[in-house]
Amino acid sequence: MYGLIIDHIATYIKEKYCESTWQEVKFVSGVTDDAFQMDKKYSEGLSHKLIWACHDVTGDQVDELMTNIGTSFYKFLTKYEFNKVLRVLGRTFPQFLNGLDNLHEYLRFTFPKLKPPSFYCEHESRTGLTLHYRSKRRGFLHYVQGQIRNIAQELFQTEVVIELLDIEHDMNLEHVIMRLHFNNLDFNRQNTAYRNLNDSILEKVKITSDIFFDIFPFIIVFNRGMRIRFGNDSEFIETEKNNTYT
Repeated sequence: MYGLIIDHIATYIKEKYCESTWQEVKFVSGVTDDAFQMDKKYSEGLSHKLIWACHDVTGDQVDELMTNIGTSFYKFLTKYEFNKVLRVLGRTFPQFLNGLDNLHEYLRFTFPKLKPPSFYCEHESRTGLTLHYRSKRRGFLHYVQGQIRNIAQELFQTEVVIELLDIEHDMNLEHVIMRLHFNNLDFNRQNTAYRNLNDSILEKVKITSDIFFDIFPFIIVFNRGMRIRFGNDSEFIETEKNNTYT
């Protein structure tokens, strides 16, 4: 795991509580580092050590901690100016979610050994959409949910209610299905614009039968009764025109 996430957890603990709490969390978790490099790889279990130590020190529940840390995600990203990248990822909230996998591919230039989660949207409607979240890391669901709510609010001024539909574990992969309930204002506009665009294209790109007759050297046109109505080989057509092909 890269230091970006570890630093986010450490920053949250320092800002939410205080420096002395952070030092106590470090002591309980056995962590000696006081600062974490954004692009350095750390132990996969380090984040969970810090979270559970914070739970032991503060008494806050682990799921609540992960959600709250995720909710502070956008503010934290301003430290590294990654928030600027998020702002151009999509004009609408659904577009943003659909672009997350592309964002992670872009981040590989900075984090070449990145093991990112995957996001997939379906069943979009006027009232929300269904989001599939897949990750090789377990225990980050509440963190991701906090991120989603935070990004929706900060970038799109949208309140999101998250309904957990299903969780599956297959080997090392966690697959979570969530229904995101929000006011999807652009859904009807996008559908209308798409239909209008299709109608415009069809109007301009009409294909007549003459085009097919010019393209293909031999063509036959049948009626519904499977009798030949037309063809561009007059000798063959004259011979076969009374036959029925069924």
